[in-house]
Amino acid sequence: MTPRRALFLDWGGTLTRLRDNRTLLDADGNPVLMPGVPETLARVRADYTACFIVSNQGRIARGEISEAEVHRRFAWVNARLGGPFTDWRLCPHDDGQGCACRKPKVGMFLDLAAAHGIVLTLSTHVGDSPKDRAAAAAAGIADFRWASDFFAGGGR
Repeated sequence: MTPRRALFLDWGGTLTRLRDNRTLLDADGNPVLMPGVPETLARVRADYTACFIVSNQGRIARGEISEAEVHRRFAWVNARLGGPFTDWRLCPHDDGQGCACRKPKVGMFLDLAAAHGIVLTLSTHVGDSPKDRAAAAAAGIADFRWASDFFAGGGR
């Protein structure tokens, strides 16, 4: 059996544009994608058994957005891109809450890997912050890519 490898993707600043540390929305209230995201995911998605979103969403804990709205946005982007995402996880906690899922901790990665039979050492994480890079290393994901390089370079 071929080992199962995944592409883990951060949300804000990686898949979607940010303004004032919040997802930039279009006139219809839907997320605005970062340049190169549709084309790159269309090109590289077949290289991975699974593709996941892993996202810290501390605004939920602060009452600034609902968890349901974040899930709606994830689902909208998934539909807009033709369904590349196998699954997703978000951390609804703020930095001070000490949870096991908030990056740079590894809870979201371990949960998805267990649920989908993913070999983390063969997987890739794409992100835009030092927390993303630290989470990948702590989870045993050796292949971390900065989002600006990954999407500008077409995933290579």
